[in-house]
Amino acid sequence: MDQIELISLPNGIRVVLEPMPYVKTAAFGVFVGVGSVCETKENNGISHMIEHMLFKGTETRSAKELADITARLGDTANAYTGKEYTAYYGVTIAEELFKLIEVLSDMLLHSTFDGKALSKEKGVICEEIDMYNNSPDDLVHEMAQKRAWQGHPLSFQISGTKGVVRGMTREKILTFYKRMYRPERMVLSVAGAFDKKKVMEYLRALFCPEGQDAAANVKKTGLAPDKRYGKYYGDKDGTGKQGVESAQEMTDTPVQNRTVAEYTRNFSKSFQDISQLHMNLVFPGISYLDESRHIATVFQSVFGGSNNSLLFQKIREEEGLAYSVFSYGCPYAKEGLVHIDAVTAPNQAETVFDYALEVCNTMREQMISEETLSTHKALIRTEAILSKESVQSRMEGNGRNVLLRGRVIDREEELAQIAKVTAEDIQRFAREVLCPEKMSVCLVGETRSAGRKLMRKFEQLG
Repeated sequence: MDQIELISLPNGIRVVLEPMPYVKTAAFGVFVGVGSVCETKENNGISHMIEHMLFKGTETRSAKELADITARLGDTANAYTGKEYTAYYGVTIAEELFKLIEVLSDMLLHSTFDGKALSKEKGVICEEIDMYNNSPDDLVHEMAQKRAWQGHPLSFQISGTKGVVRGMTREKILTFYKRMYRPERMVLSVAGAFDKKKVMEYLRALFCPEGQDAAANVKKTGLAPDKRYGKYYGDKDGTGKQGVESAQEMTDTPVQNRTVAEYTRNFSKSFQDISQLHMNLVFPGISYLDESRHIATVFQSVFGGSNNSLLFQKIREEEGLAYSVFSYGCPYAKEGLVHIDAVTAPNQAETVFDYALEVCNTMREQMISEETLSTHKALIRTEAILSKESVQSRMEGNGRNVLLRGRVIDREEELAQIAKVTAEDIQRFAREVLCPEKMSVCLVGETRSAGRKLMRKFEQLG
């Protein structure tokens, strides 16, 4: 924790640095607080479109030249759009870190959003939408989220709809980009082998230039200081630097400045001519800022997040009813969901459904053993330590935490909180979350017979 530094540039962009001098690689990422939750029905998918367009050419480089450069750096430069943020990142050997930073900054600050490239990329994204819609694994999750948060931007599909994507204009995209890609929404994260002083000088020169260059940068990108956010990101001591202690006070971020999404219990299904049925059971969960998040981490591991979980052992190992069965959490800034996902033969769906509810009831009514609790805590700790060996994992974790939580997260403190979780905590959490009367059901695949049976069971639970 002492090695991690959180620094604020004069224009409000936050920088989080974690040196790892014993490695020979380095990772750099830019995390922007913009995603599908920031959109409307009329522009849904625009955040994802911007992510694509930033790879399509800058004022000085074509898309092919960008691809050539990133290939020489290891071909790891990539990006992804989520519901609450967008990330641009790469990993390379230590001596090429500055080139990676320069290329990503060029893409972020000087992309041209060329009209011809935009026309082509609309077609690419429409193909991507079709790909996800034709994948029952992806579709069942997207449908479950859409119906659970219906009427709120959190329900939007990240890639948008084909009709909206085809109607996007360069002007609309630029307007949205300039409004959202602001300093207070941006976090730069570096982890690996690097010199902190040199990296900070380089980041400041690229993302917060001074003098006439700064004026030109503001005109092109809008990256000017925003005094409204001074109380969170301001320079407290005149050095432009904020230590870890003060960073932990920054608990509000622009990502959280939105309305709460209200959960709606529902039953939905989509027929696909495939041999299996994809089933997703959904419960309202907690946000990633909730004080129970450490309990939720252990709960998920015990419930369905590992091969040693109750769901996996019961439905796959004991009964042999599904190859794939697991649970996962989807926490957001103000709300969250807990999912159970199972893939099975349609004629076994009703039995899998019953066993899933049986496991839920077991979690609610029976306290897990100390041995089980100890096993899953050890699993979580091992996974956390293994991830710490990766420069990309550290870079991404630091960037996300500063953007979404407003502070650096002490990994050892998090593990210490995990260690304090008790069997009583797990049971209490299960009773609060795994409520059958609140459960939603989403089905994709051969739904004709199984869908009717599961609909009746769903109605009985409510």
